Amino acid sequence: MSESWKASVARRPLLAALGGLAGIGIVGSAVYEVSGLMGTRAAHGPYGDLLANLGDKNNATVVGKAVLAGESSFQPAKVAESLRRTLRGRTLSDVLVAEAVQNRVVETQGWVLPETLTGLCALAAVAP
Repeated sequence: MSESWKASVARRPLLAALGGLAGIGIVGSAVYEVSGLMGTRAAHGPYGDLLANLGDKNNATVVGKAVLAGESSFQPAKVAESLRRTLRGRTLSDVLVAEAVQNRVVETQGWVLPETLTGLCALAAVAP
């Protein structure tokens, strides 16, 4: 009778090969996920580092246009500098909560928003 394939395949090398393939899959998945996260946070344009904080740039642009409609002298460079100081070392959500608690809000066409959020949205509206 012929020899069974189970008898001809050594167990340890097979397990080592399967473990190696699983490890390569895990490392590949991790690299893919990290590159995706880094890509969404990559800075594009002069305000990319700030706009990366916004979840949906399209909706932010709509709000930003409303903000700019009521603003006669918007200076993007000065607003960006101020926002960078405000956000330095803090998360956007922490800043927005603190501004809401301190009543540092802006009313724009029916929306009542924290100052930092209106600045970010206005930058989204003028960003290339």
